[in-house]
Amino acid sequence: MTTKETNKIVDSEKVYFLGLDISTSCTGVCLIDENEQVAVFDAIKLTSNTLHTMWDKADRGIEEIKKLVGDKKVERIFVEANAKMFAKGFSSADTLLTLAKFNGLMSYLSHKAFNAEVIDVNVTSARKAVGFKNTKTDKRPVKDRVFDYVAFTHPEFPWKKHVAKTGSQKGKEIYNTEMKDACDAWVICVGGLRISPKATC
Repeated sequence: MTTKETNKIVDSEKVYFLGLDISTSCTGVCLIDENEQVAVFDAIKLTSNTLHTMWDKADRGIEEIKKLVGDKKVERIFVEANAKMFAKGFSSADTLLTLAKFNGLMSYLSHKAFNAEVIDVNVTSARKAVGFKNTKTDKRPVKDRVFDYVAFTHPEFPWKKHVAKTGSQKGKEIYNTEMKDACDAWVICVGGLRISPKATC
């Protein structure tokens, strides 16, 4: 048996944990192993003009997630609980209902795709579990503050960057905007695992 074949067998026996930051515009995806080592750190944009309905976006989303995960065995899936969708910043009941519906739809499709339990995670608890401290003196959106914390503490992650062509950062290398969604998926995944660390199969 070759080394490559041996490694494939070992990898097939490993279990992974999937974290999703679900949104109708961009869904963050993070996959970690039982040692919290990152295997996938990415985000799926769902803003294409070809995606006309929620169902189109859900179909595209789950197919892209399956491509990212590949043949790795997913034991549990962590998603952000719907409770956060009733926080300040969501202006209408229609928006809240759409987001909640899409969250449920993607959770179900992920469960079916990977035959894994889906666990709702309280985002505040997850942030605390990964070491983020919410400083009230910093008035920036918490999403931005969490992103800065994770980017600073984990520069080794496969962050996607580009050189800004306009604005105050013109000519500088900056993070792609979707990396905030990947970051949130990591927080939900690692935080969820630490909050509910039941033994792996």
